[in-house]
Amino acid sequence: MKTQAMTTGLRVTLSRTELDTLLTLLRHSAAHPSGDRPWLLSGRQATLAPTIVDQLEKGLVSLRLKQAKARSRREAPRREAERRAAREHHASIDGYTVWGMLGDWADISDDPDRRQWADLFHLDTVPRTQGEIRRGVWRIFISKGRIGSEDSVVLPGDCTLTADRDEIAVLASRIISSHAP
Repeated sequence: MKTQAMTTGLRVTLSRTELDTLLTLLRHSAAHPSGDRPWLLSGRQATLAPTIVDQLEKGLVSLRLKQAKARSRREAPRREAERRAAREHHASIDGYTVWGMLGDWADISDDPDRRQWADLFHLDTVPRTQGEIRRGVWRIFISKGRIGSEDSVVLPGDCTLTADRDEIAVLASRIISSHAP
């Protein structure tokens, strides 16, 4: 607890625990103004007690809100990383890099035998008539080598049928084996 003398009063800085303790005492005193206990409030103090309790409770709510906002700001990068990790999957299969993204996908290919998946919620995505839409599945991308180099290989990806992460490896292995030299 810190105190600072001002010209018209005293500024008191309380910890959360000290404020809770003071509020408990004031609530009890305000609820039981009469009695023979020496710590009870006088008549004038009893009339001021509800106002003081209200102001202290508002201060406590404000303190809790500030603490929650600060905690949220501190934890935001970790939560975003966890969300990204839940929506993305990275693996290496037979020297190929496999990357999966969880989402809703639409087949935009003009040829029904060839699939070309696009993010369903992207503004430019227009699913073809009678095109397939898969919701909550993994869209996988497969590449080998560095992008932009002459030895770079990018294989056509596909979408899984379900949101099961294990299905990514099965689908990627099938695509890799069908395009292997």
